[in-house]
Amino acid sequence: MKNNVNLEDLETAYSYKSNRQLKFTYFIFNILQNQKLVKLLIAFTNGILKYNLPFKIFIKKTVFNVFCAGEDINDAFLKIKYLEKFKVKSVLDYVSEGENNSESFDNNTNIIVSNIIRLGKECPGNYVSVKITGLENPKFLTYCNGMKLVNDLIILPRFDRLINRIDLICKTAHASKVIVFIDAEDRCMQDLFDEITETMMEKYNTEYAVVFNTLQMYLKDRLEYLNSLIENANKQNYIPGIKLVRGAYVEKEREKAIKDGIVSPVFDTKKETDDSFNQAVEICLREFKKVDSCIATHNSDSTIHAINCIHKYHITNHYSKVRFSQLYGMSDNLTFNLSINGYNSSKYLPYGEVRKAIPYLIRRSEENSSIDGQIIDEVKRLKKEIDRRAKF
Repeated sequence: MKNNVNLEDLETAYSYKSNRQLKFTYFIFNILQNQKLVKLLIAFTNGILKYNLPFKIFIKKTVFNVFCAGEDINDAFLKIKYLEKFKVKSVLDYVSEGENNSESFDNNTNIIVSNIIRLGKECPGNYVSVKITGLENPKFLTYCNGMKLVNDLIILPRFDRLINRIDLICKTAHASKVIVFIDAEDRCMQDLFDEITETMMEKYNTEYAVVFNTLQMYLKDRLEYLNSLIENANKQNYIPGIKLVRGAYVEKEREKAIKDGIVSPVFDTKKETDDSFNQAVEICLREFKKVDSCIATHNSDSTIHAINCIHKYHITNHYSKVRFSQLYGMSDNLTFNLSINGYNSSKYLPYGEVRKAIPYLIRRSEENSSIDGQIIDEVKRLKKEIDRRAKF
């Protein structure tokens, strides 16, 4: 098999956007190119959050409109069904950051469970993303990190409630045949997340991967962890679901390491992170009979590497074994060209109240303004497609 996927077919990439939507997206990405404007926007959104300023409509009409699917679940399902017309799947994510009480955590759990049931009935084949910090306070999770699940944590009633929330989500996903991606977050919580997710995988991934763990490959220990996870899963007779990302908290991790006087857990250079990510892709796809994978990247070289590995290892059932995913509003050239060429591709699709989505939008804005080359490439592609359409 030959790799004949053209990831720069812009007519295909932006076929789901009207002329007006395309120009608006171009306008937003032009803003995100300017780091001074981004810092001003972040300060503005932080002010909205801190002082409850009445400017949420501004956020809703700008960055929220580009990177989120809407404020309620019906908006999100309209977007899911629209993307399905282009053979693109969705990773539905209920955004609920910054909440800090048991009632909110239970409510978030119930919303996620309801979404899974509805996905299974109305839009089978789509996915759900879950942030454990939406189900429990990050400070408590950091406190629990490093403790043993069986010996230490299971006796804590508060931790037991967290496990029950996660188990209900995974149990519902298994019954509804909906895959769940458990998000990675700060390194200070990741050991705990790994252990919880492995427990859920062992319980629910006996026939195929229902539960996926997310590995941030900018972390120096992730390749070792990946090999260990595959080995342990094989011994325990379950199929590990592995979602690979580069990582979203690099500056935060470095700053925390300096503050704590420890060696940074993340690689020092982009090349080291790229090499780590691509090695992980190779491992997962080489072991495709034992592993279900999700390659979540905006990097064209890594995407091509994954496609080449699919051919190299003769993964004829790759649609059910290897998934690709990009954030909604970004890298449409990858998502839509993959889908039209028969690969399983999806958009990470957050939805929720504007106020609750602001931390997510701040991360997107910070990442976009700091990623060398990527934001410039996005702007160039958008402009090229606008010009192409103008000729017709």
